[in-house]
Amino acid sequence: MHLKRLTGLLLICASSMFSADPAALAIPAIAGPMSIDGTLDDAAWNGARVLPLTSAVVSAPFPGGGEARAAARGAYLCLSARIPEPGRVVAHSAGRNPAWWNEDLVTWTFRVQNAALRRNMAVSLAVNPFGAYRFQNAATLEPLDGAEKVLVAVTRAPGAWTVEAAIPLDRLARSGFLEVQRIRAARPDAPELRWYWPAANERWAFLLTASDGEGPPEFHPRQIAPETPPASTHTGSALEWIPKNAWTDAEHTQSQTSRMLEKSLQARMAAIAEDEKRAWQKVDSRDAWERFRDPRLAALRKWMGPMPERTPLRPAVTRRANYGDGFVIENVVYESRPHLLVAANLYLPENPTGKIPAIVVVPSHHAPKTQSELQDLGMTWARSGTAVLVVEQLCAGERLQSQPWPRESYYGRYALGNQLLLAGESLMKWMAWDLMRGIDLLLERPYIDPKRIIILGAVAGGGDPAAVTAALDPRIAAVIPFNFGEASPEEHYTEGPRPYPFDTASPGWGEWETTRSLPSSSVDQFFPWFLCASVAPRPFLYSFEIGWPEDVEHEPVWARYKKVFDLYGARDRLDEVHGFGPFPGPGECTNVGTFLRKRIYPILTRWLNVALPAEEYHNQLPDSALMCITPAIAAERAPKTAAALALELANARLNASASKNSVNALRAGLKGKLGGIDPLLSPAVTSLWKRSEAGVAVDAIAIETEPGITLPVYVLRSAQSAAARAPAVIAIAEGGKSRFLAERTAEIVQLLQAGIAVCLPDLRGNGEVASTQSRGPGAMSLAATEFMLGETMLGARLKDVRTMIRYLAARPDVDAAHIVLWGDSFATANSSDFVFDQSDMQEAGPVRQHQAEPMGALLATLAGVYEDGVAAVAARGGLVSFRSVLEDRFSHVPQDIAVPGILEIADIPDIVAAQTSRPMRLEALVDGRNRTVREGAAGPNLASWLAAQCARSNR
Repeated sequence: MHLKRLTGLLLICASSMFSADPAALAIPAIAGPMSIDGTLDDAAWNGARVLPLTSAVVSAPFPGGGEARAAARGAYLCLSARIPEPGRVVAHSAGRNPAWWNEDLVTWTFRVQNAALRRNMAVSLAVNPFGAYRFQNAATLEPLDGAEKVLVAVTRAPGAWTVEAAIPLDRLARSGFLEVQRIRAARPDAPELRWYWPAANERWAFLLTASDGEGPPEFHPRQIAPETPPASTHTGSALEWIPKNAWTDAEHTQSQTSRMLEKSLQARMAAIAEDEKRAWQKVDSRDAWERFRDPRLAALRKWMGPMPERTPLRPAVTRRANYGDGFVIENVVYESRPHLLVAANLYLPENPTGKIPAIVVVPSHHAPKTQSELQDLGMTWARSGTAVLVVEQLCAGERLQSQPWPRESYYGRYALGNQLLLAGESLMKWMAWDLMRGIDLLLERPYIDPKRIIILGAVAGGGDPAAVTAALDPRIAAVIPFNFGEASPEEHYTEGPRPYPFDTASPGWGEWETTRSLPSSSVDQFFPWFLCASVAPRPFLYSFEIGWPEDVEHEPVWARYKKVFDLYGARDRLDEVHGFGPFPGPGECTNVGTFLRKRIYPILTRWLNVALPAEEYHNQLPDSALMCITPAIAAERAPKTAAALALELANARLNASASKNSVNALRAGLKGKLGGIDPLLSPAVTSLWKRSEAGVAVDAIAIETEPGITLPVYVLRSAQSAAARAPAVIAIAEGGKSRFLAERTAEIVQLLQAGIAVCLPDLRGNGEVASTQSRGPGAMSLAATEFMLGETMLGARLKDVRTMIRYLAARPDVDAAHIVLWGDSFATANSSDFVFDQSDMQEAGPVRQHQAEPMGALLATLAGVYEDGVAAVAARGGLVSFRSVLEDRFSHVPQDIAVPGILEIADIPDIVAAQTSRPMRLEALVDGRNRTVREGAAGPNLASWLAAQCARSNR
């Protein structure tokens, strides 16, 4: 008997009714050895009932649904599933009864009458590819008592994951109704997919065949357990007496060494801000403003580079719904470039007449386009006669680039932003192009008025691309970029006093999210305020999510905005809106709330005759009603990740690069990307102290590699060495001298015993002089600030290394002809079969992730290109290539080694190949996911190899 949409009446049928029904699905009894270990290799499973998982809407190129099985064995109901998965699984949860994230699952649901418990029950068992499981009441979603008695094990193998489970029958019943569902979480190339047995919204009656005499199955779980860091095995060393720091705690406090790099960057920013103010003060006419404006807009366009070709949009409406209340919603898909799908919800009046205005909405970076505020906004304006296109941002919602999880858009934007920079692209450029193509889409509709297109950027992450797009696209008639009128207006509340005088515009500060701190924006002076003002005399609404600390007249840039619009005689095209309360506070909203919209309505009516909504409308729809990318569209269009498309661009640019043809061309090309890398020829050097113990002499010094940057360095020598001028090794790594002394003691001692000096420097923002936020977003903000200043952190540290080389070569106790570079990493590599379940900074999952630390190896390799006097280079734990960072939707490399556009010039193998005349040793290289791709080099251990290169008399 095939039962569809069973009523509650059927759920309370007695067990005897099922036993009397010969058409009920018979779940057989099985016997013989059985081990719940997730492998499905027990012969007993051959006798189980097969339940094929199917879908009416999912087909190739996506995997099949797989199959489930069910059987009775003694006092247990035994279940299994084989789930085809050609790629990586999506999973985050571990353990018993977790709070599920959006992840791959297989779920068995039973609707039974439990005689022992004397109640009707809907019971489900859901299992993910990590072996996490949830045994719960399917109606209330509350975990059930006895979940610890359920046996679950999972195994992942190439091409599939398999589940075995056993549920005690006292938790269920021998008859009832059964359904099985497989959920495949969304990927960048596919929406969420589902398969069912028997079919969607259907279930079968089942009857267990009696099974007696069999004991419980053996249980050998293979779930992933949370990894704990290994215990320290450090037992002391011959170098343990050497102080970790060159300066005392009091000296650190007095000199604020942890803020050294930050203060240097602030000073450079302040100098640029003052220069910009002097230029601004000369603006006294419309012509003077346009002379001020045009080179800065040209600099923005130069940084962004040429926009892509306007390829066919290939638009498709995957769903059109009329809710009978004056508006319709079209779920739209278009391609801003081939294979890059854009999902957007188009809210339209039910019966548009004449030419109607259109508002392009850029959601905030908090969450996807389905948020309730955005729905309210679209429905309300559409009912009053305005089209509203809400465009999903890259990395959010349906356009995820990593995982479909809360706040994942932040981490996806961080990773993708860095990947695009390497290829000579930027996330801001790609977002702006998506929006420009959205305008193309609107203008294909005959009822859209091309002279009344407005762009609205929602708070926190939406205002930035809205402002940039408006600055670049003259088709936009008005711009409303929330929270972007100055660098970050909420800093009035969070950062304390403004760091600049009132009449000095803030250039901003680096953010790890690359759309909030555009490279070259400070040095080329296209500050946030300027991007907004550049639209004049087109209307501009200076908009802030919360309340100004005082009023808008006390906002520094408001006077500038008024001046620009007054020069055009267009003061009526400038206005402001703001919310209420401080930050954080009650006025915060995830996009644009009712309070703000009501202030916007009359302004747009005045500017562009946008009809005033009669009332606010609210009818929140489920996310599923606003999904645009269907399985059919995904199968037809074969979408690619933005990283994959960027890799294609990088490969084409590398193939066309002429910089690889000679060493001189390579040097010039790399310098153009790295920034200021020239060393100081005679750096200021201060002796801090000298100590000797256990046969080792340490000379602690401080070297000024540029004004405001003074770095501590240890030079170690054997106290027994008789050589007046010793060969030397400069050792470079993340963590600096203290990490080398702790992690590479044996190699250092071996070099010292061979009569070789060892130089251990701390580079800027590293080791002893690391920022107070030495890892994660805080540290990456310093690298992003270097980008804004037109420089790179890697280039600045290369300058440090080259200055160290100059210093060391000039020491009377060092043989300048025998200096070797040793770049190393102390990071643990991820295994080759690592399950990438999360982004690098997402909340920790069950699989511990390790970020690469390739700085040392990169700097040693790059220094070799410029320093002909270096005798040899050893690089351990470095990146195998920059291209490898683009080969996956995840990357596990820090932002501070990124060089914008380096893949337009050369990749790491090209840089190595340019040094064929020099001995080089490369080992334990890792890819962009921090997986080892090249094991240890053949031959002697690293210290012996370094010593041999130092001893070479002829190079």
